[in-house]
Amino acid sequence: MAKALDTLNNWQTLSYAVATTKAERTLTTTYKLKKVLYEPYIRLFFYKEMNGNIGVYHKLNSLAVVEDKKKKISIFDVGNDRSVPKYLELYMADDNNLINLTGYLNSKKNEIQFVEEEKVDGEKTYCYTFGNYKLWLDVNTSLPVKYEIAANTSKLISISLKNIIFDSRMTDEVFTHPQKEGYVTSMVGAKTEPLLNTMAKDWELKDLEGSSITLNDFKGKPLFLEAWISTCDHCAASMPAVKKIASNFSSKLNVVTVNFDYDLPSAKAAVKEHVIEYQVLQGDALFDKNYDLRSFPSYFVINSAGKIVYSERGTIEGRKQKVLLEVLNSVE
Repeated sequence: MAKALDTLNNWQTLSYAVATTKAERTLTTTYKLKKVLYEPYIRLFFYKEMNGNIGVYHKLNSLAVVEDKKKKISIFDVGNDRSVPKYLELYMADDNNLINLTGYLNSKKNEIQFVEEEKVDGEKTYCYTFGNYKLWLDVNTSLPVKYEIAANTSKLISISLKNIIFDSRMTDEVFTHPQKEGYVTSMVGAKTEPLLNTMAKDWELKDLEGSSITLNDFKGKPLFLEAWISTCDHCAASMPAVKKIASNFSSKLNVVTVNFDYDLPSAKAAVKEHVIEYQVLQGDALFDKNYDLRSFPSYFVINSAGKIVYSERGTIEGRKQKVLLEVLNSVE
């Protein structure tokens, strides 16, 4: 254990792969970390890849998230957004981060107890306990191969580590996000032109059967446009209100909602579960960028001339619902 702590406390670069299992769901993550004393916020450059399709890149004044499934690159406004230090800390706050394990080990140094010698994946290990953690160290390398965290009496987080490498050479390019052809790039935290009272930007999206639908298809009639995801409680809570809008205003306006699951089976399952009969389209990164989607649900009222006359976020209820209905009654 003393050797493990010495190694974990003293490194300049660190890379490893980790599988985290929680509530029977497993997340695979790759970390590459480099200590940099002149980095102003967390003293680290880092690259973090999650489940093979989301990459987070940070070095000095650059923070970007590349999402392959969405074909989207989000670049954070490091120079002007005061929330960037918070974002950095959140991206590094996971239980599977060895930095966090090391910190907890140091704080519980006097409570660490040896339990037994045990084999993990065929390799001989020493097992220790401290606090609500259980840790297995490789007998030969003294490196952690697995640890478990008892979150409470009913939940257990299991974390398996592989390919731990200390102090290999890492250039700054490791922490620089790639430019990918066909991806939509958005600036997070940057002030954008307000959507209200501007002409709605055109879009071309697929419906759930794969047919292309454009904003122009609804030209000449007011439009209620909503963006949502199936895992959002606020979206589910808004569906009865959207159904009433579709029913009560059917002769006056079109109702179109855009699903952002980026997963067609999930979208279809939600439509079936909630018995949605109004138009549902599949969202993409360009719509996300052009309509400045910062939370779900987000919704807009577009008049027959194509101008956005109302926009709002959050559950359609209470005062929000009252104001929305007033706008829908008056829109032309």
